[in-house]
Amino acid sequence: MHKVNGFTTLTVTLMLVSILISVSVFIGKALVSEKRIALNEIEYRLAYAAAEKGVAEAMATLKVSGAATTIPSGSISTSAATASYQVTIAQDVPVSGVKEIVSIATLANGGTTTISVQVAERSILNPNNSGPAAPLLVGGASTGISGNMTVVGNPNGGGPGIPVAIWSGEDISGGGSMQTCHLGDYDSGSGCSASISTKSGGTVVFGTDVVDNDPDFPTDMLEYMFGYGAGDWDKIEAMATGIASSCNDVAPPGFFIVDGGSGCDLGNITSSASSPAIVIVKDADVTANGGDKFYGLLFSYDSDPTDATEFDVKLNGGAQIFGAISTNHGGDNLNGTFDAVYDAGVLCTLTNCDGSGGGVGNPFISLSTIPGSWKDW
Repeated sequence: MHKVNGFTTLTVTLMLVSILISVSVFIGKALVSEKRIALNEIEYRLAYAAAEKGVAEAMATLKVSGAATTIPSGSISTSAATASYQVTIAQDVPVSGVKEIVSIATLANGGTTTISVQVAERSILNPNNSGPAAPLLVGGASTGISGNMTVVGNPNGGGPGIPVAIWSGEDISGGGSMQTCHLGDYDSGSGCSASISTKSGGTVVFGTDVVDNDPDFPTDMLEYMFGYGAGDWDKIEAMATGIASSCNDVAPPGFFIVDGGSGCDLGNITSSASSPAIVIVKDADVTANGGDKFYGLLFSYDSDPTDATEFDVKLNGGAQIFGAISTNHGGDNLNGTFDAVYDAGVLCTLTNCDGSGGGVGNPFISLSTIPGSWKDW
């Protein structure tokens, strides 16, 4: 009887040991497999990051040289693995004006990841427009313009041969005086020798170059100007040459966003006809004084026109804007004594109207990814 019990005990013990060994082997294999999966995931992410880095460097290269077809190869290393990448840039693929970037990342063990994307150049300003239709565009729930101003209109703002000096979606009101004229009748020292529209005190004589209460005026000024609406602010920021807290840091040429802070004194921007700027002043006041000249597009942007905070555009002492001024917040907040002169040469530079394209760091040309063209398989 003791022998039978001993045999049974031995048998059960051997079975338990066998089960424990089997479980240990299974757990060991599972842990090894999990480690391999984790390592594969790390290697994949590293290769993907390397391929993305190649795409980013290619886009930076195209900003400098639009005709580039390759960039120097590179690599990314971690304690787990190393991935190298090579990038090719195909010009005019699949259609003229589009560039296809192909970045191939290779791991030391031979594994590869490929990313391809198609990009195209577009102007910073809305490519569907030929630039602002008028040198003075005033949006908002109400339009008040005070002070004394001279506005030289866009000779083709309403179509060939149809001048537009001021464009608004609301009735233009406010005190002070105003005169508009053709460029040929304008003198920077004495204003207009022959006026199209005038406003002086209570007497208002608006010609066809003042287009107010227009139902076709854009409801989203950002969309009209840049092709991206208020909901795509991140895309507008991505196109900017720089984002600053004041106009002290605006260095033309280029596209700059002055975001809040101490506002914008146009006297701190050194621009010229050959070196203009696009400047969005967001949620801040704009000021200018006698002798100040600004070449380019100035956009006073209120990110929430419905709240109680108001922002002013005060252009005093005969300040001059050569290009265009735009606001989206209306009110009686555009005032002073200034000249707004539509400058076709400046606007041509901002919109790339001569088709010179990007490359050589053109600050008014943006390189954008074509939606749906990104592939990583």
